Amino acid sequence: MTRYIACVTGDPHPMQNDDPVEKARRQWVASGKPDESGFTVVVSMLRTYGLMIRELERALKPVGLTLSRYEVLLLLSFTKDARLPIMRLRDLLMIHGSSATYLVDKLVDAGWIERQADPTDRRVSIVHLTPAGRRQMEKGTTALVATGFGPVSDLSDTDRRTVAALLAAMRGAESPDITGV
Repeated sequence: MTRYIACVTGDPHPMQNDDPVEKARRQWVASGKPDESGFTVVVSMLRTYGLMIRELERALKPVGLTLSRYEVLLLLSFTKDARLPIMRLRDLLMIHGSSATYLVDKLVDAGWIERQADPTDRRVSIVHLTPAGRRQMEKGTTALVATGFGPVSDLSDTDRRTVAALLAAMRGAESPDITGV
């Protein structure tokens, strides 16, 4: 991870030439393509996303979760009554409806959520977090916190806040209030 931070901060590092993002950036520049910084940000984000997903999945596996299943349980735990329509989950997770249904089916089979028909519209399925699902979500949270959230653990608190603010700006959102209060 240090070599990736070195590339971002501009610090010289002997392994910098092994960084696939740096290699891609050099090839981009050598081919005369425009907007080097934009290309570098996109490739850096995609590479970092892949690394982060791999590390978070590795942390969750021993507690019997995938990142997607953990995210469903977490989202349900954040709601007032621990329930959401499946299509709202789909939207929050930014996935296809069939993927949301698959996730829900797997979580129902595990006993971590229950599916219920919406009493006002029987075409709508509502999913509800069970006590077992809440316990499983807490196990996943403990596992992720223990790893320092994967690659994020190598960043200082100040750098984490900076990254969060930059990502918020890219999403067109306000900078998150992560002051710790």
